[in-house]
Amino acid sequence: MIDLNCMEDELNRYVGSEAGRGYVRNHLLRYMEMIKLIPVHEPLAVLDIGAFIPLAAYLRRVTPHSYTWHSHGESGKKTEITIQGEAFTVQSFDVELDRFPFDDSSFDLVLCSEVVEHLGLDPFFMLAEINRVLKPEGVLLLSTPNVVSARNAWKMLLGFSPYLYASFTLTRDRHNREYSAFEVASMLLHSGFKAERLFTSNVYFPRIRFPSRGFLRQCAIDLLFKLNRTSQWRGDCIFALARKTGPVVERYPREFYDLPSAHSMKFRGCVHGRA
Repeated sequence: MIDLNCMEDELNRYVGSEAGRGYVRNHLLRYMEMIKLIPVHEPLAVLDIGAFIPLAAYLRRVTPHSYTWHSHGESGKKTEITIQGEAFTVQSFDVELDRFPFDDSSFDLVLCSEVVEHLGLDPFFMLAEINRVLKPEGVLLLSTPNVVSARNAWKMLLGFSPYLYASFTLTRDRHNREYSAFEVASMLLHSGFKAERLFTSNVYFPRIRFPSRGFLRQCAIDLLFKLNRTSQWRGDCIFALARKTGPVVERYPREFYDLPSAHSMKFRGCVHGRA
C-alpha cells in the first residue's frame, strides 16, 4: 500500500517554480486516484506515456517497478534529465504516428494519464501500439477528462463549451477531443482490452461553486451536485484499469472514425503509422 499523505511535498521536491507547484496542486487528487490503481504486489516493467517527471520520480521511489518514460518530441530522441540528483532517460516519439521503439510484449503495465484527449489524428494507433507492447494479460491504466461530467452539463446549460480545457496554446498541448466513460469503455474493447475498473471522480473541481441567480437556478445547481455525488459517470475525470485480452479487435471503429474503406485508404496511402 502506498502512503499518499506526504505526496504533495514529495512531488514539490522536484518542481522548481511556483507555476510547477500550482500544476501539482491542481492535479494532486488525480495523481492520488491513479496511484491507488497501480498494482504493487510484485515488480513490473512499466511504460509511462507522457511522463510527468516529478510524478515519475515519486513512483520510482514508492513502487518496486522498473520504468520507461516517454515524452512527445523529436522522434527517436533520448533525453537525459537530472532532478535533485536523480537521473531519468526520456524517450521521444509521436504516439499517433511512430511505431513504439519497443519489442512486442515488453511491458506488464502501461500508464497513459491525461494523454488521449490531446490526440487529434489517430488515437487508436496509440491504443494499438499499447496493445502490441503489453504482455499477454498486461494492464493499461488510463485517465482522461469526462466530457459529460455534472460540471460540464451545467456549463452547457449556461451556453458554454463543455470541455474541461479547450484553450489554444500554439502547441499540441491542448485538448482535441474529450470523452465520456462509455466511449472510453468502447475504445478499450475495440483495442483488445477489457475494463476491470471504470469510474469517474471529481479530482479537478471537488468543491466547485457555480454562479447563481434566483431560486430555480440554485435548484438546478443542487440537482447537478446531487447527480455528481450519486452517479459514477458524472465526475470530472475518467479512470480505467483495463487488461489486455487479445489483439486489436477493430482498428478504425465507425463510432470514432469517418474514413473511406480500408482498401481505399491503403490505395491512397492513408493508413497512418510509420516504422
